[in-house]
Amino acid sequence: MERAPALVLEGESNLSVFLKVVKISLPVIGVNLLYTLENSVSLILVSHISPSAIAGVGFASNLLWFIYSLMSLSYTGTNVLVAQRIGAGKDPSSPFLWGLLVSTLIALPLTFFGQGILKTLMEIFSTREEVINYALSYTKPIFHFILVGFVVNTIYGTFNGAGDTKTTFFVGLMMNLTHITSAYLLIPRMGVEGAGYGVVVSELLALILYSYLILVKEKPFKLSFHLKGGDLRQLLKIGFPSFLERSFSTFSFNAFVGLIASLSEKVLAGYQIGLRIESISFMIGIGFMVSATTITGQNFGAGNFKGLKRGVKVCLFTTVFLMGLLSLPLFFLPKSLASIFTGDKEVIHLTSYYLKIVALSQVPLGIAFVLSGALKGLGKTQIPLFVNLTSLWLFRLIPSYLLMKLLLPSPLIPWLFMSLETFLRALLFGLFYRRSLKA
Repeated sequence: MERAPALVLEGESNLSVFLKVVKISLPVIGVNLLYTLENSVSLILVSHISPSAIAGVGFASNLLWFIYSLMSLSYTGTNVLVAQRIGAGKDPSSPFLWGLLVSTLIALPLTFFGQGILKTLMEIFSTREEVINYALSYTKPIFHFILVGFVVNTIYGTFNGAGDTKTTFFVGLMMNLTHITSAYLLIPRMGVEGAGYGVVVSELLALILYSYLILVKEKPFKLSFHLKGGDLRQLLKIGFPSFLERSFSTFSFNAFVGLIASLSEKVLAGYQIGLRIESISFMIGIGFMVSATTITGQNFGAGNFKGLKRGVKVCLFTTVFLMGLLSLPLFFLPKSLASIFTGDKEVIHLTSYYLKIVALSQVPLGIAFVLSGALKGLGKTQIPLFVNLTSLWLFRLIPSYLLMKLLLPSPLIPWLFMSLETFLRALLFGLFYRRSLKA
């Protein structure tokens, strides 16, 4: 069976473990940064249409994450089981095939009803009609081809679980170039709908590339076409809490966005631009979260608990260092960064406030990412579900809503609570991770 590249061997030096972590993490970070660049370019291109176009595309992107949370049912289950099977020296084909089947069954209804769901969500958040229309134009082609996106995401999780993140980076690079080129050519002719078609074209290319690699090149492992019913049960057992966690977390996040959107269109535009800038640091955290899941899964599958703890520790220290470093320009250069996206002085001013506040919480955010990934690698996906829901509602949404109603409708209130909540979430993940290792 395939070699387990994320195994941490006894007596292995810290430098060697660090290099393994980086080897897995860097391509994932590269993919995430490319994805951030794609969305930033699309946002810049539509910014010339109107502030409503920025708000529409940005808000639609956030709400799509709620729809995409359904992907985590197949992604997480496949990702974790593939990592554990490879660590144990067993064939991971069955969980991979089940993941493809599950993602297909979930995506098909969204092809027909996805836009209706999106419109309903935006109306719940009292979004202006003009912003809703832009959002629906952007997502129309995406929902027509959403099956492709779901299948590509499951394959992406499979390659990451196998530790073959170089391949996902290569495919991500091709997607990025295709998306940017398509958006650049289509947006001037089709408006925000052209940005949506840019997403579709890039995902179709990814499906073609991945199909060739799996069927012809036999990467990341030689595929055997057999299904085991027990693997489906395990996939759903691992994936379902992750699906609930991502669904409710994304719904909570969008409720938070709706709270901000209720203030003004310019506040929402400033927040969307701030998110795009922060995402450079955010995506690095996600990259090391994937690495923590892979390292934990493969070492757990091999019964190598000492190596598991060492690997997660290296992930943790590296993430803290990098995200701490990236918090500096967020705090000291916020206006310069915001000016890249817009010339509106009020929006720049609002964005700079947001960036200064979130700069303070980048380190605990990195800790939360890595420990969440490690717990998923252990198969304990119910813990991130509990932590994220408890933290988001008790420490972010409810106090933000109450203080905005009781004191004043200022965006500073939810942004400050967002930063505070990140510290508390990191603390909760730390406590649960230590308890899981002792169990």
